[in-house]
Amino acid sequence: MNLLFEYSLRVSHRAKHAKLLIKPYGGLEVVIPRRFPKYAVERLIRQHQGWITRQLEKRPPLDPTPELPGVINLSIDGSCTDITYHPNANCTRVDIPGQLWVKKETYQGSIRQLRRWIRREAWRRLPPMLDRLVQKTGLEYIKITIRSQKTRWGSCSSNGTISLNDQLLFVPHATAEYLMIHELCHRQHLNHSSNFWRLVNRHCPDYATHEAILNQARKTIPAWFMADLYR
Repeated sequence: MNLLFEYSLRVSHRAKHAKLLIKPYGGLEVVIPRRFPKYAVERLIRQHQGWITRQLEKRPPLDPTPELPGVINLSIDGSCTDITYHPNANCTRVDIPGQLWVKKETYQGSIRQLRRWIRREAWRRLPPMLDRLVQKTGLEYIKITIRSQKTRWGSCSSNGTISLNDQLLFVPHATAEYLMIHELCHRQHLNHSSNFWRLVNRHCPDYATHEAILNQARKTIPAWFMADLYR
């Protein structure tokens, strides 16, 4: 029996069970734990064909070339930055607060400039937030990295490195803080045990609200950002 869906496969060292994910601007992703038999993947997909079909139909339509933005709104602080594209701009720069100049070139070239600006803004904004939460909670980390990730908002490694997704700029400030608290709590419990969640609750009692926001947040991230990420 042929499968009706194309899919990508990801092996997760943290996963305990196989799961199906529908990416907002991608397709079906199957996440499996180590040693999960590959033959069982297609069986899993067949068993859930109805659910997969319904979820794929709910996805926002993907414009192959989303329009370049004229403004970038960052939910993390409510800031609004107007974008000006000019052929003589030497680089992406901010001469006036709230005004970003981008060299007008190819579509993909402009997108790359905008993504570099988002990354710089993430480095400017997120580490100070994390450090304030370290002072507030008493939880510590060793190193921070910032990346664009398709599936995770953040992670914490066993060596104390916290990785944050630059897309956190597009979520509310309190929700971004919760994500950082979540990762800081992994410094004491590198799992999702009841002890871990008790620690999370101590520092962020309304964590369930922020979990729900994060579960839906990628639907509100600008199409130009997400489409380029999933190509």
